[in-house]
Amino acid sequence: MTSLPNQVVTEETRRLRKADWGVCWQLLPQVSRTFALTIRVLPKPLRESVTVSYLMCRLADSVEDATGQDPALRTRTLQRFAESLENSEGVDVLHRSLGEAERLDLEDAATTRLLAARPAVFRSFRRRDSGERQIISRWVGEMARGMAEFVDRELHPVGTDNPRYCLQTIDELRSYAYYVAGTVGNLLHELFQLCLNQKEEDEKRLRELAVPFGLGLQFVNIIQDMADDRRRGWSYVPRELARRHGTTLQRLGNTADLEAGRRVVKELAHEAAGYLDQAIEFTLLLPRTAPRIRLFCLWPIFFALRTLRAACLNAGSLLVDNKVKITRQDVREIIRKTTLSCLASGRLRSLYATERRALQEALDAL
Repeated sequence: MTSLPNQVVTEETRRLRKADWGVCWQLLPQVSRTFALTIRVLPKPLRESVTVSYLMCRLADSVEDATGQDPALRTRTLQRFAESLENSEGVDVLHRSLGEAERLDLEDAATTRLLAARPAVFRSFRRRDSGERQIISRWVGEMARGMAEFVDRELHPVGTDNPRYCLQTIDELRSYAYYVAGTVGNLLHELFQLCLNQKEEDEKRLRELAVPFGLGLQFVNIIQDMADDRRRGWSYVPRELARRHGTTLQRLGNTADLEAGRRVVKELAHEAAGYLDQAIEFTLLLPRTAPRIRLFCLWPIFFALRTLRAACLNAGSLLVDNKVKITRQDVREIIRKTTLSCLASGRLRSLYATERRALQEALDAL
């Protein structure tokens, strides 16, 4: 396996490019049905670059998520992946950087297939133009390095709580969320800017809001998956937060501590809502001449709002055994309403305000 040379586009080159892209497109819904739904709305060139970016993020994520596996191996693998992105764009170098990950018992079959198919992902990455490759390398590299820092902490645990994790404070949670999702906000913002012509002040403000866009979605994911994480002996809730509300990570799902658990959910949900308020501002700064990019951002924001409301309304069961999900009817309704309103910022603000009020009522009742 070698790096792809600069070459005249031949029929064989087109065939290989199409085959690699087919692999990427087939992998996408296997690793994330929600993202596969939203990415389809993007214009084609951007759709391809965002798909490749997302799959590369998922490769890093699959190593970070292999909790219970050797943290030293996972740390080393993530560091090598970051170095290969920053120092060389060769397909063979990228492929070898994740070689040790094949020894891990990954989360599910989909991530195992993604790891096995990584040469097609890396070849597709290499075919993007230099500007896109630099953006993807920078932010996926930063993500992988940050993940490596947090995985390394598993080698030096603090406390004996079960479920386990190394997050002690809210600030550490924010730092972790930045690496796994804030970097994605930055990546998307810079890819968007390659095909948008915006005023300097709008671009500057978008850059400021890109990280909160990612943080909002990540905080909702953490809340949504609390019960699933507990089942695998894990927790992304900081010990400081549990302690402040009169419980521990170990007791968080106990019936006797449900009131304290609800207060934990409420604090996390309040912070998530604040990030989502910034995420909608990020989206509304995107020009109306780019409706497909607007929709790509709008759908996950509204899905997250609706999911967060469901989490607040069902906090007791969320803490004990259930993962909160919105219904297919919710998804269809959100897609229909936002699609009809995506060119009208005032209508979008009104739609968001309605959803936000419903969330606030659930928060107030929690």
